Amino acid sequence: MNHSDKIAADKTSLGFEFQDLVYIEKLIELRPGQTLGLEVHDDIHIETAANDASIENFLLVQVKHSVDSGNITDRDIDLWKTIYNWLKLVPSLPSSRTLRFQLYTNKSINNQAFVSLLKAPLHNIQAILDHIRKTNQEISAAESKKKPDDSPNPLAKYVQSISQAHDEELKFIFERFEFYSDNSSIISRISSALRQLSIPTSRLEDTRKHVIGAFKESKFSRIIAGEKVAITFDDFRIAMGFDRIIRSARAEPTDFEQFVDIYYSYQRPDRLSFINSKFHDQLKDIGISDNEIVDRGVEMMLAEQFMESLQKAGSFSATENSRLENKAFTEWKLLHNQSHRNAIDGDEAAHQKASLGCYDQTMRNPLKAGNIELPSNLSCGKYIKLSDIPRIGWRKNWQNRF
Repeated sequence: MNHSDKIAADKTSLGFEFQDLVYIEKLIELRPGQTLGLEVHDDIHIETAANDASIENFLLVQVKHSVDSGNITDRDIDLWKTIYNWLKLVPSLPSSRTLRFQLYTNKSINNQAFVSLLKAPLHNIQAILDHIRKTNQEISAAESKKKPDDSPNPLAKYVQSISQAHDEELKFIFERFEFYSDNSSIISRISSALRQLSIPTSRLEDTRKHVIGAFKESKFSRIIAGEKVAITFDDFRIAMGFDRIIRSARAEPTDFEQFVDIYYSYQRPDRLSFINSKFHDQLKDIGISDNEIVDRGVEMMLAEQFMESLQKAGSFSATENSRLENKAFTEWKLLHNQSHRNAIDGDEAAHQKASLGCYDQTMRNPLKAGNIELPSNLSCGKYIKLSDIPRIGWRKNWQNRF
């Protein structure tokens, strides 16, 4: 073994990092009235307070990580050590109305005899007890045949201690036992939990790192101060700044400028027509050329696709899009009233000129989303979309006509 091998981080340290990340995942899922503990009663525990401040629900979680994630087997030392620890722990647990024990692992659950029984422990209590005693007999028999200098089976002491427990003690554990197996990336699961809080995809990585950093700092400070790492919903949301982190992530300005790249990279088909559209009829009526009508149609089509992509990415909501269209309507209405204020009924030439002026001024009038001015092609696309509904028009009597 060279020097680098000697000083390299032990792979077992990954287990502690995994435990911290699982803890962070559960912090994000925390609900009002809940407290999440780390290395207090178990690897992780979750207690839920009742209205009278007593403990309504209590969940103990043993977190087991394997670098080479395979299957949990009947002779898996993590499984037996977990049961052993819970048996020792039960007498010291605080009183609660309900209690559950969860083995949280990145290994898969196979179909071996003992593991299969533990998938539905409530229905297999007696079979589980019988299997424990049988396993102890088999291991004890194998150990008795070993030579004095042979290494003992590390599983033996845990299996023996468990097999010597009273049936009531074992039933108490297994009636409340559940597996939680997930070999997907814990990093991906944290990102997924954040995504459900409407964090834009573009901000997920930075937000995840901020949350992990906030937890690590809080954990370090608590340990230095000699305090237990037990974090309430309010601690996490306010003192650790999770709410602030979320607000900051959601407040990232939407990059509307990327629409310019989308618009100019769009490859138009040789034959593109919007002849069956309401906006086409309105523009044709005031003398707009076919080529310009197609330009406006492309802007409308790409603008709608772009807004849908922003909504799917979580960076611009449907509510914000509706607000933008209401602003567009307001801008158009002012221009429409101004353009037709002095129009004389029966003077078609003057009316046509006023209609064209309304259209031209509207197309040159940029829209804003918050304080961000939209690219002109995107603004035009939104106006044309409204004329296609049709919600706006260019003639004074456009509503009667279209």
